[in-house]
Amino acid sequence: MRRTSSLLAAAALAATTLTVSTAAHADVSDAKLTVAFDRLAEDRVAKISLKVTSASGVTNVTAHLRYQSSTADPYATLQLTRTQGTDSDGVWEAEYRPDITVRPGGSVVDTVITTADGATTTRRAGLLDCYTTTIEGLTGSPSVVDADHPDTTLRGRLMFRKSRDEAAEPAAGAEVSAAAAKAATEADGSFALQIRGAATVYAYAQGPLCYTEQKAPVTVTKQATVTTATITPASSVGPFGDVRVQGKVVRQGPGGPVPVAGMEIAISAPSGLAAFQPVDPKTGADGTFSAYFQAGTLLGASGAVTVATPGDQFLDGNRITVGPLTIRRVSAFSGFDVGPAQQPYGDPIAAQGRLSIEPDPGSTAKSPVFLEYSLNGKTGWTVWEKQTLEDQGGFYSTTDRPVTADAYWRLRYPGDALTAAAVSPVKYVDVKYRTQMYNFNASPEPVKKGKAITVKGLLYRFMDKVAPGPNAPVTIYFKPSGSSKWTQMAVVKTASNGWFSKAFKASKDGTWMASYNGSANYFASNKLSDYVDVR
Repeated sequence: MRRTSSLLAAAALAATTLTVSTAAHADVSDAKLTVAFDRLAEDRVAKISLKVTSASGVTNVTAHLRYQSSTADPYATLQLTRTQGTDSDGVWEAEYRPDITVRPGGSVVDTVITTADGATTTRRAGLLDCYTTTIEGLTGSPSVVDADHPDTTLRGRLMFRKSRDEAAEPAAGAEVSAAAAKAATEADGSFALQIRGAATVYAYAQGPLCYTEQKAPVTVTKQATVTTATITPASSVGPFGDVRVQGKVVRQGPGGPVPVAGMEIAISAPSGLAAFQPVDPKTGADGTFSAYFQAGTLLGASGAVTVATPGDQFLDGNRITVGPLTIRRVSAFSGFDVGPAQQPYGDPIAAQGRLSIEPDPGSTAKSPVFLEYSLNGKTGWTVWEKQTLEDQGGFYSTTDRPVTADAYWRLRYPGDALTAAAVSPVKYVDVKYRTQMYNFNASPEPVKKGKAITVKGLLYRFMDKVAPGPNAPVTIYFKPSGSSKWTQMAVVKTASNGWFSKAFKASKDGTWMASYNGSANYFASNKLSDYVDVR
Protein backbone atom coordinates (compact mmCIF):
# COMPACT_ATOMS: atom_id res chain seq x y z
CA MET A 1 0.00 0.00 0.00
CA ARG A 2 2.85 2.43 0.72
CA ARG A 3 4.17 2.06 -2.79
CA THR A 4 0.73 2.65 -4.29
CA SER A 5 0.20 5.75 -2.14
CA SER A 6 3.58 7.15 -3.12
CA LEU A 7 2.92 6.60 -6.80
CA LEU A 8 -0.49 8.21 -6.56
CA ALA A 9 0.99 11.15 -4.71
CA ALA A 10 3.69 11.55 -7.31
CA ALA A 11 1.10 11.39 -10.08
CA ALA A 12 -0.99 14.05 -8.37
CA LEU A 13 2.01 16.31 -7.86
CA ALA A 14 3.05 15.89 -11.50
CA ALA A 15 -0.36 16.93 -12.89
CA THR A 16 -0.05 20.19 -14.81
CA THR A 17 -3.47 20.87 -16.32
CA LEU A 18 -5.90 20.42 -13.41
CA THR A 19 -8.30 23.33 -13.05
CA VAL A 20 -8.89 23.97 -9.35
CA SER A 21 -11.26 26.93 -9.55
CA THR A 22 -12.41 29.29 -12.26
CA ALA A 23 -14.47 32.42 -11.80
CA ALA A 24 -17.44 32.99 -14.05
CA HIS A 25 -16.76 34.23 -17.61
CA ALA A 26 -13.01 33.39 -17.48
CA ASP A 27 -11.67 33.76 -21.02
CA VAL A 28 -8.54 31.57 -20.64
CA SER A 29 -8.79 29.12 -23.53
CA ASP A 30 -5.56 27.27 -22.81
CA ALA A 31 -3.19 27.14 -19.85
CA LYS A 32 -0.34 24.67 -19.33
CA LEU A 33 1.77 24.66 -16.15
CA THR A 34 5.12 22.85 -15.83
CA VAL A 35 7.63 22.67 -12.99
CA ALA A 36 11.14 21.65 -14.12
CA PHE A 37 13.43 20.48 -11.32
CA ASP A 38 16.80 18.82 -11.84
CA ARG A 39 17.50 17.00 -8.56
CA LEU A 40 21.16 16.44 -9.46
CA ALA A 41 21.88 20.06 -10.33
CA GLU A 42 24.23 21.87 -7.99
CA ASP A 43 21.90 24.85 -7.52
CA ARG A 44 18.71 22.68 -7.16
CA VAL A 45 16.48 25.44 -8.56
CA ALA A 46 12.89 24.70 -9.61
CA LYS A 47 11.76 26.52 -12.77
CA ILE A 48 8.03 27.23 -12.93
CA SER A 49 6.65 27.90 -16.43
CA LEU A 50 3.07 28.71 -17.45
CA LYS A 51 1.90 29.04 -21.06
CA VAL A 52 -1.44 30.87 -21.30
CA THR A 53 -3.80 31.86 -24.12
CA SER A 54 -6.45 34.48 -23.17
CA ALA A 55 -8.81 36.61 -25.26
CA SER A 56 -8.77 39.60 -22.91
CA GLY A 57 -5.14 39.16 -21.83
CA VAL A 58 -3.37 38.09 -18.65
CA THR A 59 -2.87 40.78 -16.03
CA ASN A 60 -1.25 38.73 -13.22
CA VAL A 61 0.12 35.21 -12.45
CA THR A 62 0.90 34.22 -8.85
CA ALA A 63 2.22 30.83 -7.62
CA HIS A 64 1.51 29.49 -4.12
CA LEU A 65 3.63 26.60 -2.82
CA ARG A 66 1.99 24.28 -0.25
CA TYR A 67 3.86 21.49 1.57
CA GLN A 68 2.58 17.95 0.97
CA SER A 69 -1.12 18.94 0.81
CA SER A 70 -3.20 21.11 -1.50
CA THR A 71 -5.08 22.38 1.56
CA ALA A 72 -2.00 23.48 3.52
CA ASP A 73 -1.21 27.16 3.97
CA PRO A 74 1.31 28.43 1.42
CA TYR A 75 4.88 28.50 2.65
CA ALA A 76 5.96 30.62 -0.34
CA THR A 77 4.26 32.93 -2.85
CA LEU A 78 5.94 33.82 -6.16
CA GLN A 79 5.11 36.41 -8.78
CA LEU A 80 5.53 35.01 -12.32
CA THR A 81 6.86 37.31 -15.04
CA ARG A 82 6.04 37.10 -18.74
CA THR A 83 9.19 36.06 -20.60
CA GLN A 84 7.74 35.33 -24.05
CA GLY A 85 4.83 36.37 -26.28
CA THR A 86 2.01 38.75 -25.40
CA ASP A 87 -0.51 39.09 -22.60
CA SER A 88 -2.99 37.19 -24.76
CA ASP A 89 -0.61 34.39 -25.74
CA GLY A 90 2.57 34.16 -23.74
CA VAL A 91 4.78 32.37 -21.25
CA TRP A 92 5.14 33.44 -17.58
CA GLU A 93 8.05 32.12 -15.49
CA ALA A 94 9.57 32.17 -12.01
CA GLU A 95 12.31 30.32 -10.13
CA TYR A 96 12.40 28.94 -6.61
CA ARG A 97 15.07 27.12 -4.63
CA PRO A 98 13.40 24.71 -2.18
CA ASP A 99 15.01 23.86 1.16
CA ILE A 100 15.29 20.05 1.38
CA THR A 101 16.42 20.23 5.01
CA VAL A 102 13.15 21.93 6.02
CA ARG A 103 10.62 20.50 3.54
CA PRO A 104 11.85 17.24 1.96
CA GLY A 105 9.47 15.47 -0.35
CA GLY A 106 6.49 16.78 -2.23
CA SER A 107 4.99 20.25 -2.57
CA VAL A 108 1.93 21.46 -4.46
CA VAL A 109 2.36 24.43 -6.81
CA ASP A 110 -0.89 26.34 -7.43
CA THR A 111 -0.77 29.18 -10.00
CA VAL A 112 -3.58 31.72 -10.11
CA ILE A 113 -4.10 33.43 -13.49
CA THR A 114 -5.93 36.78 -13.48
CA THR A 115 -7.23 38.11 -16.84
CA ALA A 116 -8.32 41.55 -17.94
CA ASP A 117 -11.99 40.63 -17.62
CA GLY A 118 -11.45 40.19 -13.86
CA ALA A 119 -11.78 36.40 -13.89
CA THR A 120 -9.25 33.97 -12.36
CA THR A 121 -8.14 30.49 -13.40
CA THR A 122 -5.96 28.14 -11.34
CA ARG A 123 -3.55 25.48 -12.57
CA ARG A 124 -1.76 22.96 -10.35
CA ALA A 125 1.51 21.02 -10.63
CA GLY A 126 3.84 19.21 -8.26
CA LEU A 127 7.39 19.62 -7.01
CA LEU A 128 9.27 16.63 -5.56
CA ASP A 129 12.40 17.66 -3.68
CA CYS A 130 14.50 14.59 -2.81
CA TYR A 131 17.92 13.09 -3.36
CA THR A 132 18.26 10.52 -6.11
CA THR A 133 18.76 7.02 -4.65
CA THR A 134 20.12 3.82 -6.13
CA ILE A 135 20.51 0.22 -5.00
CA GLU A 136 24.04 -0.94 -5.70
CA GLY A 137 25.65 -4.38 -5.70
CA LEU A 138 22.35 -6.27 -5.35
CA THR A 139 22.89 -10.06 -5.17
CA GLY A 140 20.83 -13.13 -4.36
CA SER A 141 22.21 -16.21 -2.61
CA PRO A 142 21.40 -18.70 -3.96
CA SER A 143 20.71 -17.07 -7.29
CA VAL A 144 18.55 -19.98 -8.54
CA VAL A 145 15.59 -21.22 -6.47
CA ASP A 146 12.65 -23.56 -6.91
CA ALA A 147 9.71 -24.98 -4.94
CA ASP A 148 11.96 -27.40 -3.05
CA HIS A 149 14.58 -24.73 -2.25
CA PRO A 150 12.62 -21.45 -2.28
CA ASP A 151 14.63 -19.29 0.17
CA THR A 152 17.24 -16.76 -0.85
CA THR A 153 19.08 -13.86 0.82
CA LEU A 154 19.23 -10.50 -0.96
CA ARG A 155 22.13 -8.18 -0.15
CA GLY A 156 22.96 -4.71 -1.44
CA ARG A 157 23.60 -1.08 -0.51
CA LEU A 158 21.24 1.87 -0.66
CA MET A 159 23.08 4.99 -1.83
CA PHE A 160 22.06 8.59 -2.57
CA ARG A 161 23.55 11.58 -4.41
CA LYS A 162 23.06 15.27 -3.69
CA SER A 163 24.43 16.39 -7.08
CA ARG A 164 26.18 15.11 -10.14
CA ASP A 165 29.46 16.50 -8.93
CA GLU A 166 29.34 14.75 -5.58
CA ALA A 167 30.04 11.08 -4.92
CA ALA A 168 27.22 8.80 -3.84
CA GLU A 169 26.78 8.49 -0.08
CA PRO A 170 25.40 5.58 2.00
CA ALA A 171 21.77 5.97 3.03
CA ALA A 172 21.92 4.89 6.66
CA GLY A 173 18.84 3.92 8.67
CA ALA A 174 16.56 3.81 5.61
CA GLU A 175 13.92 1.15 5.15
CA VAL A 176 14.12 -1.28 2.24
CA SER A 177 11.72 -4.11 1.50
CA ALA A 178 11.16 -7.04 -0.81
CA ALA A 179 8.04 -9.21 -0.79
CA ALA A 180 7.09 -9.47 2.92
CA ALA A 181 10.60 -8.78 4.22
CA LYS A 182 11.82 -5.42 5.56
CA ALA A 183 15.16 -4.18 6.83
CA ALA A 184 16.87 -0.97 7.92
CA THR A 185 20.13 -0.10 6.20
CA GLU A 186 23.37 -0.08 8.16
CA ALA A 187 25.72 2.90 8.46
CA ASP A 188 27.32 1.94 5.15
CA GLY A 189 23.88 1.63 3.47
CA SER A 190 24.04 -2.17 3.39
CA PHE A 191 21.04 -4.42 3.99
CA ALA A 192 20.05 -8.10 3.93
CA LEU A 193 16.56 -9.46 3.21
CA GLN A 194 15.41 -13.06 3.61
CA ILE A 195 12.74 -13.84 0.99
CA ARG A 196 11.15 -16.69 -0.92
CA GLY A 197 11.63 -16.80 -4.64
CA ALA A 198 12.38 -13.77 -6.78
CA ALA A 199 11.29 -10.24 -5.90
CA THR A 200 11.91 -6.56 -6.47
CA VAL A 201 13.69 -4.55 -3.79
CA TYR A 202 11.98 -1.26 -2.97
CA ALA A 203 13.22 1.82 -1.12
CA TYR A 204 10.16 4.01 -0.75
CA ALA A 205 10.36 7.81 -0.58
CA GLN A 206 11.38 8.66 2.98
CA GLY A 207 12.71 11.91 4.35
CA PRO A 208 15.02 13.47 1.76
CA LEU A 209 15.44 10.20 -0.17
CA CYS A 210 13.66 9.59 -3.46
CA TYR A 211 11.90 6.33 -4.31
CA THR A 212 13.89 3.64 -6.08
CA GLU A 213 13.52 -0.03 -6.92
CA GLN A 214 15.55 -2.82 -8.48
CA LYS A 215 14.66 -6.34 -9.50
CA ALA A 216 16.64 -8.96 -7.62
CA PRO A 217 19.03 -11.09 -9.75
CA VAL A 218 17.32 -14.36 -8.76
CA THR A 219 16.05 -16.98 -11.21
CA VAL A 220 13.10 -19.20 -10.33
CA THR A 221 13.02 -22.64 -11.90
CA LYS A 222 9.33 -23.47 -12.23
CA GLN A 223 7.88 -26.94 -11.83
CA ALA A 224 4.91 -28.33 -13.75
CA THR A 225 1.70 -29.12 -11.91
CA VAL A 226 -0.83 -31.86 -12.57
CA THR A 227 -4.45 -31.49 -11.52
CA THR A 228 -6.87 -34.40 -11.37
CA ALA A 229 -10.55 -34.04 -10.51
CA THR A 230 -13.84 -35.90 -10.49
CA ILE A 231 -17.40 -34.66 -10.43
CA THR A 232 -20.24 -36.26 -8.47
CA PRO A 233 -22.73 -37.13 -9.83
CA ALA A 234 -20.70 -38.12 -12.84
CA SER A 235 -23.07 -37.44 -15.74
CA SER A 236 -26.55 -36.34 -14.65
CA VAL A 237 -27.92 -34.26 -11.82
CA GLY A 238 -31.44 -33.30 -10.90
CA PRO A 239 -32.69 -29.71 -10.72
CA PHE A 240 -31.32 -28.03 -7.56
CA GLY A 241 -29.17 -31.12 -6.97
CA ASP A 242 -25.82 -30.84 -5.20
CA VAL A 243 -22.74 -31.27 -7.39
CA ARG A 244 -19.36 -31.90 -5.79
CA VAL A 245 -16.00 -31.43 -7.46
CA GLN A 246 -13.07 -33.15 -5.78
CA GLY A 247 -9.50 -33.47 -6.86
CA LYS A 248 -5.81 -33.18 -6.13
CA VAL A 249 -2.90 -31.04 -7.29
CA VAL A 250 0.67 -32.30 -7.37
CA ARG A 251 3.89 -30.77 -8.63
CA GLN A 252 6.57 -32.63 -10.52
CA GLY A 253 9.45 -32.48 -8.03
CA PRO A 254 12.90 -33.98 -8.67
CA GLY A 255 11.94 -37.11 -6.74
CA GLY A 256 8.46 -37.47 -8.23
CA PRO A 257 4.98 -36.02 -7.60
CA VAL A 258 4.63 -33.85 -4.47
CA PRO A 259 1.26 -32.58 -3.09
CA VAL A 260 0.69 -28.86 -3.52
CA ALA A 261 -0.73 -27.32 -0.34
CA GLY A 262 -2.51 -23.98 0.04
CA MET A 263 -3.16 -23.43 -3.68
CA GLU A 264 -6.46 -21.70 -4.49
CA ILE A 265 -8.32 -23.57 -7.22
CA ALA A 266 -10.65 -21.74 -9.61
CA ILE A 267 -13.76 -23.81 -10.40
CA SER A 268 -16.38 -22.55 -12.83
CA ALA A 269 -19.54 -24.04 -14.31
CA PRO A 270 -21.29 -22.91 -17.52
CA SER A 271 -24.24 -20.55 -17.23
CA GLY A 272 -27.46 -22.51 -16.75
CA LEU A 273 -25.70 -25.55 -15.33
CA ALA A 274 -25.19 -24.02 -11.87
CA ALA A 275 -27.64 -22.08 -9.71
CA PHE A 276 -24.57 -20.40 -8.23
CA GLN A 277 -20.86 -20.65 -8.91
CA PRO A 278 -18.81 -22.74 -6.48
CA VAL A 279 -16.63 -21.02 -3.91
CA ASP A 280 -13.02 -21.49 -4.95
CA PRO A 281 -11.37 -23.94 -2.53
CA LYS A 282 -7.78 -24.22 -1.39
CA THR A 283 -5.78 -27.43 -1.44
CA GLY A 284 -5.08 -29.12 1.87
CA ALA A 285 -1.75 -30.41 3.15
CA ASP A 286 -2.19 -33.53 1.00
CA GLY A 287 -2.96 -31.50 -2.13
CA THR A 288 -6.65 -32.39 -2.20
CA PHE A 289 -9.54 -29.97 -2.63
CA SER A 290 -13.32 -30.15 -2.59
CA ALA A 291 -16.06 -27.73 -3.65
CA TYR A 292 -19.73 -27.95 -4.43
CA PHE A 293 -22.44 -26.01 -6.21
CA GLN A 294 -26.16 -26.37 -6.73
CA ALA A 295 -27.42 -27.33 -10.17
CA GLY A 296 -29.82 -25.09 -12.04
CA THR A 297 -33.39 -25.93 -12.99
CA LEU A 298 -33.30 -25.99 -16.79
CA LEU A 299 -33.80 -29.59 -17.91
CA GLY A 300 -31.37 -30.49 -20.66
CA ALA A 301 -28.77 -27.85 -19.75
CA SER A 302 -25.35 -29.41 -20.21
CA GLY A 303 -21.70 -28.50 -20.02
CA ALA A 304 -18.29 -29.25 -18.59
CA VAL A 305 -16.98 -27.82 -15.34
CA THR A 306 -13.56 -26.15 -15.53
CA VAL A 307 -10.94 -26.66 -12.83
CA ALA A 308 -8.03 -24.23 -13.08
CA THR A 309 -4.84 -24.26 -11.04
CA PRO A 310 -3.38 -20.74 -11.38
CA GLY A 311 0.16 -21.59 -10.31
CA ASP A 312 2.54 -19.16 -8.63
CA GLN A 313 6.13 -17.99 -8.94
CA PHE A 314 7.37 -21.55 -8.33
CA LEU A 315 4.71 -23.54 -10.17
CA ASP A 316 3.17 -23.50 -13.63
CA GLY A 317 -0.61 -23.50 -13.72
CA ASN A 318 -2.90 -25.81 -15.66
CA ARG A 319 -6.54 -26.20 -16.57
CA ILE A 320 -8.73 -29.29 -16.95
CA THR A 321 -12.42 -29.99 -17.51
CA VAL A 322 -14.66 -32.54 -15.81
CA GLY A 323 -17.97 -33.66 -17.19
CA PRO A 324 -19.98 -33.15 -19.23
CA LEU A 325 -22.79 -32.84 -16.72
CA THR A 326 -26.43 -32.60 -17.78
CA ILE A 327 -29.47 -31.51 -15.76
CA ARG A 328 -32.03 -34.31 -15.96
CA ARG A 329 -34.84 -35.68 -13.85
CA VAL A 330 -33.58 -38.04 -11.16
CA SER A 331 -34.71 -41.66 -11.29
CA ALA A 332 -34.16 -44.41 -8.75
CA PHE A 333 -35.32 -47.92 -7.86
CA SER A 334 -36.50 -48.89 -4.41
CA GLY A 335 -37.69 -52.13 -2.87
CA PHE A 336 -35.94 -54.35 -5.41
CA ASP A 337 -36.23 -58.03 -4.53
CA VAL A 338 -35.64 -61.15 -6.57
CA GLY A 339 -35.62 -64.76 -5.71
CA PRO A 340 -35.89 -66.62 -3.50
CA ALA A 341 -32.18 -66.34 -2.71
CA GLN A 342 -31.94 -70.09 -3.30
CA GLN A 343 -33.99 -70.74 -6.39
CA PRO A 344 -35.23 -74.23 -7.38
CA TYR A 345 -33.90 -75.27 -10.78
CA GLY A 346 -36.52 -74.78 -13.49
CA ASP A 347 -38.85 -72.53 -11.46
CA PRO A 348 -39.74 -69.02 -12.70
CA ILE A 349 -38.03 -66.13 -10.95
CA ALA A 350 -40.01 -63.70 -8.79
CA ALA A 351 -38.85 -60.07 -9.04
CA GLN A 352 -40.29 -56.73 -8.00
CA GLY A 353 -39.24 -53.13 -7.47
CA ARG A 354 -40.45 -49.57 -7.77
CA LEU A 355 -39.24 -46.83 -10.14
CA SER A 356 -39.52 -43.22 -8.98
CA ILE A 357 -38.75 -40.11 -11.07
CA GLU A 358 -38.32 -36.55 -9.75
CA PRO A 359 -39.70 -34.15 -10.76
CA ASP A 360 -42.67 -36.21 -11.91
CA PRO A 361 -42.76 -36.25 -15.74
CA GLY A 362 -46.52 -36.74 -15.74
CA SER A 363 -48.92 -39.58 -16.58
CA THR A 364 -48.24 -39.39 -20.32
CA ALA A 365 -44.66 -40.60 -19.90
CA LYS A 366 -43.72 -44.17 -20.80
CA SER A 367 -40.96 -45.73 -18.72
CA PRO A 368 -39.37 -48.95 -20.02
CA VAL A 369 -37.99 -51.13 -17.21
CA PHE A 370 -35.77 -54.17 -17.84
CA LEU A 371 -35.18 -57.14 -15.58
CA GLU A 372 -31.64 -58.30 -16.43
CA TYR A 373 -29.22 -61.02 -15.36
CA SER A 374 -25.47 -61.56 -15.60
CA LEU A 375 -23.47 -64.70 -14.79
CA ASN A 376 -20.62 -62.70 -13.21
CA GLY A 377 -22.46 -59.60 -12.01
CA LYS A 378 -20.26 -57.24 -14.03
CA THR A 379 -20.60 -57.86 -17.74
CA GLY A 380 -22.83 -59.67 -20.17
CA TRP A 381 -26.11 -58.27 -18.83
CA THR A 382 -29.00 -59.89 -20.69
CA VAL A 383 -32.63 -58.81 -20.73
CA TRP A 384 -34.89 -61.38 -19.06
CA GLU A 385 -38.09 -59.37 -19.10
CA LYS A 386 -39.24 -55.91 -20.20
CA GLN A 387 -42.19 -53.90 -18.94
CA THR A 388 -43.34 -50.41 -19.92
CA LEU A 389 -44.68 -48.47 -16.96
CA GLU A 390 -47.07 -45.59 -17.21
CA ASP A 391 -44.97 -42.67 -15.87
CA GLN A 392 -43.43 -44.44 -12.86
CA GLY A 393 -44.47 -47.12 -10.42
CA GLY A 394 -44.09 -50.77 -9.54
CA PHE A 395 -42.49 -53.57 -11.55
CA TYR A 396 -43.68 -57.13 -10.93
CA SER A 397 -42.25 -60.03 -12.89
CA THR A 398 -44.87 -61.91 -14.92
CA THR A 399 -42.86 -64.37 -17.03
CA ASP A 400 -42.96 -68.10 -16.30
CA ARG A 401 -39.63 -68.81 -17.99
CA PRO A 402 -37.61 -71.40 -16.05
CA VAL A 403 -34.38 -70.32 -14.34
CA THR A 404 -31.59 -72.84 -14.81
CA ALA A 405 -28.34 -71.16 -13.66
CA ASP A 406 -26.89 -69.13 -10.82
CA ALA A 407 -26.95 -65.45 -11.74
CA TYR A 408 -26.89 -61.83 -10.62
CA TRP A 409 -30.09 -59.84 -11.17
CA ARG A 410 -31.00 -56.17 -11.44
CA LEU A 411 -33.64 -53.73 -12.69
CA ARG A 412 -32.59 -51.08 -15.21
CA TYR A 413 -34.32 -47.95 -16.50
CA PRO A 414 -32.47 -46.52 -19.55
CA GLY A 415 -33.72 -42.95 -19.10
CA ASP A 416 -34.02 -40.43 -21.92
CA ALA A 417 -32.74 -37.02 -22.95
CA LEU A 418 -34.33 -35.32 -19.93
CA THR A 419 -34.35 -38.15 -17.40
CA ALA A 420 -31.33 -39.88 -15.94
CA ALA A 421 -30.97 -43.66 -16.14
CA ALA A 422 -31.28 -45.81 -13.03
CA VAL A 423 -30.04 -49.24 -12.00
CA SER A 424 -31.20 -51.12 -8.93
CA PRO A 425 -28.83 -52.82 -6.49
CA VAL A 426 -27.57 -56.17 -7.83
CA LYS A 427 -28.75 -59.34 -6.07
CA TYR A 428 -27.44 -62.87 -6.41
CA VAL A 429 -29.72 -65.87 -6.83
CA ASP A 430 -28.32 -69.35 -6.18
CA VAL A 431 -30.05 -71.99 -8.33
CA LYS A 432 -30.14 -75.52 -6.88
CA TYR A 433 -31.63 -78.85 -7.91
CA ARG A 434 -34.48 -80.29 -5.86
CA THR A 435 -34.12 -83.69 -4.25
CA GLN A 436 -36.71 -86.07 -2.82
CA MET A 437 -36.66 -89.24 -0.76
CA TYR A 438 -38.86 -92.21 -1.83
CA ASN A 439 -39.58 -95.78 -0.66
CA PHE A 440 -38.14 -95.30 2.80
CA ASN A 441 -38.51 -98.36 5.07
CA ALA A 442 -37.07 -99.73 8.31
CA SER A 443 -37.65 -103.53 8.52
CA PRO A 444 -38.49 -106.09 9.62
CA GLU A 445 -41.33 -104.93 11.83
CA PRO A 446 -41.79 -106.05 14.49
CA VAL A 447 -38.29 -107.27 15.19
CA LYS A 448 -36.78 -109.28 18.00
CA LYS A 449 -34.38 -107.43 20.26
CA GLY A 450 -30.77 -108.00 19.16
CA LYS A 451 -31.71 -108.85 15.60
CA ALA A 452 -30.82 -106.66 12.59
CA ILE A 453 -32.92 -103.75 11.36
CA THR A 454 -32.32 -102.64 7.76
CA VAL A 455 -32.97 -98.98 6.93
CA LYS A 456 -33.16 -98.18 3.23
CA GLY A 457 -34.60 -95.74 0.74
CA LEU A 458 -34.31 -94.13 -2.68
CA LEU A 459 -33.07 -90.57 -3.42
CA TYR A 460 -34.10 -88.76 -6.60
CA ARG A 461 -32.82 -85.46 -8.00
CA PHE A 462 -34.81 -83.13 -10.28
CA MET A 463 -32.66 -81.77 -13.08
CA ASP A 464 -33.69 -81.46 -16.74
CA LYS A 465 -34.88 -85.04 -16.22
CA VAL A 466 -35.85 -86.74 -12.98
CA ALA A 467 -33.19 -89.33 -12.15
CA PRO A 468 -31.74 -91.22 -9.18
CA GLY A 469 -29.18 -89.33 -7.11
CA PRO A 470 -25.92 -91.35 -6.95
CA ASN A 471 -23.11 -91.01 -4.41
CA ALA A 472 -25.09 -88.66 -2.18
CA PRO A 473 -24.54 -88.70 1.64
CA VAL A 474 -27.74 -89.68 3.45
CA THR A 475 -27.94 -89.24 7.21
CA ILE A 476 -29.89 -91.83 9.25
CA TYR A 477 -31.39 -90.79 12.61
CA PHE A 478 -33.13 -92.71 15.43
CA LYS A 479 -35.53 -91.43 18.11
CA PRO A 480 -36.46 -93.90 20.96
CA SER A 481 -40.07 -94.21 21.99
CA GLY A 482 -40.97 -91.61 24.60
CA SER A 483 -38.10 -89.28 23.59
CA SER A 484 -38.12 -86.09 21.51
CA LYS A 485 -34.44 -86.18 20.62
CA TRP A 486 -33.10 -87.48 17.34
CA THR A 487 -29.70 -89.15 17.35
CA GLN A 488 -27.55 -89.45 14.25
CA MET A 489 -26.82 -93.12 13.69
CA ALA A 490 -24.89 -93.19 10.40
CA VAL A 491 -24.14 -91.46 7.11
CA VAL A 492 -24.31 -93.66 4.04
CA LYS A 493 -23.75 -92.97 0.35
CA THR A 494 -26.38 -93.72 -2.27
CA ALA A 495 -25.52 -96.21 -4.96
CA SER A 496 -25.49 -95.39 -8.67
CA ASN A 497 -29.23 -96.21 -8.78
CA GLY A 498 -29.98 -93.79 -5.93
CA TRP A 499 -30.67 -96.48 -3.32
CA PHE A 500 -29.09 -96.53 0.13
CA SER A 501 -29.21 -99.21 2.81
CA LYS A 502 -27.80 -99.66 6.32
CA ALA A 503 -28.28 -102.41 8.95
CA PHE A 504 -28.50 -101.71 12.69
CA LYS A 505 -28.88 -103.94 15.78
CA ALA A 506 -32.36 -103.65 17.25
CA SER A 507 -32.26 -102.53 20.87
CA LYS A 508 -35.45 -100.60 21.63
CA ASP A 509 -38.69 -99.39 20.11
CA GLY A 510 -38.42 -96.17 18.15
CA THR A 511 -38.61 -94.25 14.87
CA TRP A 512 -36.01 -94.32 12.15
CA MET A 513 -35.55 -91.34 9.76
CA ALA A 514 -33.39 -90.59 6.72
CA SER A 515 -32.48 -87.24 5.15
CA TYR A 516 -30.27 -85.85 2.44
CA ASN A 517 -29.07 -82.51 3.89
CA GLY A 518 -28.19 -80.77 0.60
CA SER A 519 -25.02 -79.25 -0.88
CA ALA A 520 -23.87 -76.28 -2.92
CA ASN A 521 -25.82 -77.57 -5.93
CA TYR A 522 -28.70 -79.47 -4.34
CA PHE A 523 -31.50 -78.67 -1.93
CA ALA A 524 -32.02 -80.89 1.08
CA SER A 525 -34.55 -83.64 0.58
CA ASN A 526 -37.71 -84.34 2.50
CA LYS A 527 -37.36 -86.38 5.70
CA LEU A 528 -39.13 -89.76 5.76
CA SER A 529 -39.52 -91.87 8.92
CA ASP A 530 -40.71 -95.36 9.95
CA TYR A 531 -41.57 -96.77 13.39
CA VAL A 532 -40.18 -100.18 14.42
CA ASP A 533 -41.53 -102.22 17.34
CA VAL A 534 -38.72 -104.11 19.08
CA ARG A 535 -39.81 -107.11 21.21
